Amino acid sequence: MIGATLLTLLAATTAGTPAEHLAPPVGRNIEVAFVLSEGAVMIDFAGPWEVFQDAMPAAGTTASQMPFELYTVAPSRAPLHTSGGNRKGMTVVPDFTFEDAPRPDVVVVGAQTGGAGLAAWLKKVHAEQALILSVCTGVFRVAETGLLDGKAATTYHMALQRFANQYPGVKVRGSVRYVQADPLIVTAGGLSSGIDAALHVVELYFGRATAQATADDMEYQGQGWKTNAGAGEQREVPPTIPLVYRDQTTHWRGVFRPAYPQQQPQLTVVLNLAQAGDHYLATLDVPESQLLGQPVTVQVAPAGKISFQVDSDQGPLTFSGKRNGDVISGSIVGGGKSTPLRLLKQPNSS
Repeated sequence: MIGATLLTLLAATTAGTPAEHLAPPVGRNIEVAFVLSEGAVMIDFAGPWEVFQDAMPAAGTTASQMPFELYTVAPSRAPLHTSGGNRKGMTVVPDFTFEDAPRPDVVVVGAQTGGAGLAAWLKKVHAEQALILSVCTGVFRVAETGLLDGKAATTYHMALQRFANQYPGVKVRGSVRYVQADPLIVTAGGLSSGIDAALHVVELYFGRATAQATADDMEYQGQGWKTNAGAGEQREVPPTIPLVYRDQTTHWRGVFRPAYPQQQPQLTVVLNLAQAGDHYLATLDVPESQLLGQPVTVQVAPAGKISFQVDSDQGPLTFSGKRNGDVISGSIVGGGKSTPLRLLKQPNSS
């Protein structure tokens, strides 16, 4: 009992804004919109979908039978594909667009590419008192709206540092299943943590007994929706380059050709470099790949020598070169291949 109590107290201190009970609408079901776009990760929306679909009223509670009404919404009604590894995933035809979707009470945003109109729609429905639930890197789509500025949030454990770097105004939390950013925003960690966050929302509406009955009906034995305890020690994740050094950060831009010596495809690469005392901090942006704020390990030696390493889907990539005035030149080595890279210091950088 003591251990469980400590877990509960620890979760409460790291969960952001204290949760408030939600009042279900009178005379109708709770409308839950699932945002989809190309590449939407299956479990991120399928896990919460199952929770809300199976929400099971407990004896003696006010919950009606099957109190949630579910639908999908996307930029258009054109068929799209969910995640599918090396192949296109399941084909889904969205029920509604952002223009004609019913007014939601809850919106679920899993990991996905996003789409035109999503940010404006999320701001609109949040202003209309809809609860927004992000799962995994779906939090990036929510953060784009500015709704998380100054608030606490979490995401997939492999994206925590990148999220903190891209959105330094957000208080990023690690090793939790979900964070209650404010009474109407919940952000979940990766993948299966969306199930815990959805059960948390069921509890906000109908209490713990109904959430437990739902979990039992699903034969779900995870306890994260109660304890909010993730793997490892709960922590706050600061940006790789702290805000105090942002004005001193220089930005170096170049073009990387992964199929070198072929000229195409070309990827813009930006190295963000800041000196912090006797060492350097750095992040990397690759805008075409929607990769912003990727943390890199950098070393700057006397005589202008510079090296950094960044992880990629194909394994680690290591750059070695030299900084001479406003130019950094060298080569990236990875996968048994060496590719030249030249970065130019951008104007208006200190």
